Amino acid sequence: MNKRAVFDHVDWRNETRLYAEIGKRIREARRKKGFTQEALSDRVTLSRPSISFLENGQQNISLHAIYEICFVLDVSIHKILPNNVKES
Repeated sequence: MNKRAVFDHVDWRNETRLYAEIGKRIREARRKKGFTQEALSDRVTLSRPSISFLENGQQNISLHAIYEICFVLDVSIHKILPNNVKES
């Protein structure tokens, strides 16, 4: 059976929407791990206000910082970065 890629309805080329979704996923992963913003900031190279802005979609984030957060929260980067392609 051949699988083909089908584009999802969300267009992640919109930066505002993309960073808001990344922030939401980071917040969910942080809470699931039981970390406060302060506890996370103590373990990564971001300040607590930066984490707050990030989680609210008000600050862009580098790929390196995403990897760092994923490592600390023990979550796959695939759970943080939205995928605009789904298999059907």
